[in-house]
Amino acid sequence: MARVTARARVGERADLGPRLAGLRDAVEVLDRVGAETLADPVHGRHSVTGPHRTEPPEPAAPLARAHGVLTRVGRRRELSAEHTVVALAGATGSGKSSVFNALSGTDAAIVGARRPTTSHPLAIIWGPAAPAGDLLDWLEVTQRVEVAPDHGGTDLSGLVLLDLPDIDSVQTEHHLRAARLAESVDVLVWVLDPQKYADAVVHTQYLRPMSRHAEVTVAVLNQADLLAKGDRAPVLADLTDRLADDGLRGAQVLAVSARTGEGLDDLREVIARFVSERRAADARLSADIATVAAELGTAYAAEAGSELGAPDRRRLVSTLARSAGVEEVADAVAGSFRHRARASTGWPVTRWLGRFRRDPLRRLHLASAPERGEGGAVVATSSIPAASPVQRAKVATALRDLGDATAAGSAEPWRSYVRSGATGALEALPDALDQAIVSTPLAGRSDPRWFRVVGALQWLVFAMLAAGVLWLGVLAALRYFGLPVTWLPQLGPVPADPPWPELPALPWPTVLVIAGVVLGLLISLISAVVARVGARRRARKARADLNRAVADVAERLVLDPVRARIADVAAFAAGIRTAGG
Repeated sequence: MARVTARARVGERADLGPRLAGLRDAVEVLDRVGAETLADPVHGRHSVTGPHRTEPPEPAAPLARAHGVLTRVGRRRELSAEHTVVALAGATGSGKSSVFNALSGTDAAIVGARRPTTSHPLAIIWGPAAPAGDLLDWLEVTQRVEVAPDHGGTDLSGLVLLDLPDIDSVQTEHHLRAARLAESVDVLVWVLDPQKYADAVVHTQYLRPMSRHAEVTVAVLNQADLLAKGDRAPVLADLTDRLADDGLRGAQVLAVSARTGEGLDDLREVIARFVSERRAADARLSADIATVAAELGTAYAAEAGSELGAPDRRRLVSTLARSAGVEEVADAVAGSFRHRARASTGWPVTRWLGRFRRDPLRRLHLASAPERGEGGAVVATSSIPAASPVQRAKVATALRDLGDATAAGSAEPWRSYVRSGATGALEALPDALDQAIVSTPLAGRSDPRWFRVVGALQWLVFAMLAAGVLWLGVLAALRYFGLPVTWLPQLGPVPADPPWPELPALPWPTVLVIAGVVLGLLISLISAVVARVGARRRARKARADLNRAVADVAERLVLDPVRARIADVAAFAAGIRTAGG
């Protein structure tokens, strides 16, 4: 008598579309990451010494299997959706071919004492064979028999029933062929016998890896007529428990006898339900996706890294700014402003001395707008001193620290992947920073209007000084030649109340000279003070502009790649969750 432990749950399956999209997203992330970065998954590189030492799994195997599943899912969905492929699988001597013949009502499968009896898969198609041709070609099943849709008294139109080679065949090509087909059919019916239903090969190599396929798995205990009535229930219960231990809790368990026909109607009913619902293919593919997603999740355990915080960004920009010479350029902006202030507002008698000093911005090749090539790209370079070894080491340390801080929540190999997003820009940063400095419009390149006003005032004062000197020179020449000076205007005397002394009268030429010197020096001193204040203000603005330019470089070369890699980790984890249902 047959025993059904659970009903088919094909209608309750998770939707294939989201699972497929989730696995595709996860695989795309791994493909972007590359085999070199992910060559050392944390779960695959442990070593245990002693007699229980285990070899690490091949890192590429889960990803390769995932690609295989994606290919298989895509191909199966392209082929006939009107057919349900049910395969009978089993070990040598289980009576699989006998059950196949009994179900199909034919003698198509070879049954005999010689082992193995099944070397190539055989297909029975209920209905016209032509529509299933492409599907069977993909399965590489060449032996095909067509029967009527209602053959056997039940409408099984669309059923393709396969008899697989023995899974434990001594012929390697036979059991490899069976294993390949077991990965591709829609429903697997495992035919077991009372003597070998607990065979470790079946459970370890086939059933346990398909722990997520209970929905499309049926276990048939054949030759049930050989069991005593009192032994049948315990054997079926033990088989059910073993399937549950394999992860196939809920898989259907039937007791049949190909010789007596017991239980075959129940098995035929189960198969008919798969065929009528026409969802077994999607259920099988969903289970395949969930299985390989679990493998990927184990091999490449992913947890999204920490978000980049403002302190991390500030520390990085500060380090890069020091390396790029932002302080040197800001000081040069201030020095250039003071240099031009002295040249424009200094005392004309001494300002010529400033020509012997070169403008600090010119020394750095930053005194004018940069040259630009096609597309507006800057082609000029600065003369800012290169970063010292200490500064370069600090930049490398800052990049590693940023990567470590960001990847702190991730396990290997994702930690290295996220961290390399930060450190990968180390070689490109010097040129990029220099271009950012050169491209930044500096506040110190133009002169304020007061330079011209004060400069004109200085020349006016200098003209007064020159007039006084010239006047005194004329007076001295007249006295030298003994010519009388008829009249000389004077300033003063200036009376004062005691105890202040009275100021004597001064000739106007002398007043002009003294006033020219005093006013010229006083204007120069005041201009220098004002210029120093303006230089500090311009240096602050230049520093802020340069820091923004450095921050843009940091965003483009360091922070954006790190964020992209964090997003990759999150996308992989989300894809695995979706694919696993």
